[in-house]
Amino acid sequence: MKKIRTVGIVGCGVMGSAIGLSAAASGYDVVFKIKENQYPGAVLDQKIIQALSGKVKKNKLAQAEMDWITRKIKATNQYEGLRECELIIESVVETLELKTGIFRELAEACSDETLFVSNTSTFLIKEVMENVPHPERTAGLHYFFPANINPLVEIIRHDDTSFETFAAIREFAVASRKTVVEVKDFPGFAINPVFIAAYMLTDSFYGKYNIATLDSISREALGLKYGMMWVQNGTGISTCYHAAQSMYSRFQSTDIGFVEMPESLKDCFRNKKHWDLADGPVIEDRDIRQVVIDRLLGTIFTLCSHLIEKKIISLTDLEKGIHYSLAWPRGPFSMMNELGMERTRQLIVQTCFAGPFSMPEHFLRGTPSPWVLA
Repeated sequence: MKKIRTVGIVGCGVMGSAIGLSAAASGYDVVFKIKENQYPGAVLDQKIIQALSGKVKKNKLAQAEMDWITRKIKATNQYEGLRECELIIESVVETLELKTGIFRELAEACSDETLFVSNTSTFLIKEVMENVPHPERTAGLHYFFPANINPLVEIIRHDDTSFETFAAIREFAVASRKTVVEVKDFPGFAINPVFIAAYMLTDSFYGKYNIATLDSISREALGLKYGMMWVQNGTGISTCYHAAQSMYSRFQSTDIGFVEMPESLKDCFRNKKHWDLADGPVIEDRDIRQVVIDRLLGTIFTLCSHLIEKKIISLTDLEKGIHYSLAWPRGPFSMMNELGMERTRQLIVQTCFAGPFSMPEHFLRGTPSPWVLA
């Protein structure tokens, strides 16, 4: 199995810098590839030194540890500067043409044995890697925000990814103190479709319910510390809008179905607004709240069941992946078991009848036994 010692990161934005910090803090040498018109020292000072210095000032990091981390990091504005890397992680903006072009450049500059992975959250890995010779050395490595803190990564295997490549990337991720789930190359992979469908469904009730109530209902339904509306504000409405648009479009190529883009989210994006979490009193009426809770849970349960049936991800990995990446106190299959499979089936039937999802086969012929959790 290939031993990874030096990791290249293409992109030094919010995600790229966090991925690099995570790797360096775990003992890997890191080389950032920045834009040709950027000065390496200035970028490292802005993106790395200042971030670590802030932690030192807040007593969240010792000066000696900061010095050790920074000695492991350097930057280059040329692709040839990544030749020493055994693994290169692309983390640039979500533009397919940009990503495929980057991997074309990397393939020309680096060894045929260099492992290439993309941190895309939108595109199929096989699409991104179309210009890479020896595609068996390519895969997806999807981090979750913030990448240096969130414990989960999805490793995405496409049809050509070799076992040796997967094993080397997994070893790197585990050594970086990440919890790993394995996912097939599928639109949005496994975690994002569930998260995006959940917030789109919640948003669709705006107008009948105020924002404060919807945020409260989502906290109650899923046991969250922060509700769906709060999380969207934190993530950025523009990011949520584009993710929702992409996910809906890409799921049209499947037979699963997906939540349509709610007008309320479109309006927020067009007018550059955020969700006003203090827009009025929270509705406490149990029957009124239950309508949203049932649809939200039904949407999550339906989508998770489809992902398992299509073998995009294992039940165990989806359960722990949602728990760790989204900070939900319980995974979806634990929630179904606790609710009871008869009640779960009722919610799924109601959700599929209302559209736009197709019925999961697991629930098509009647009430199944509880999910078997490891």
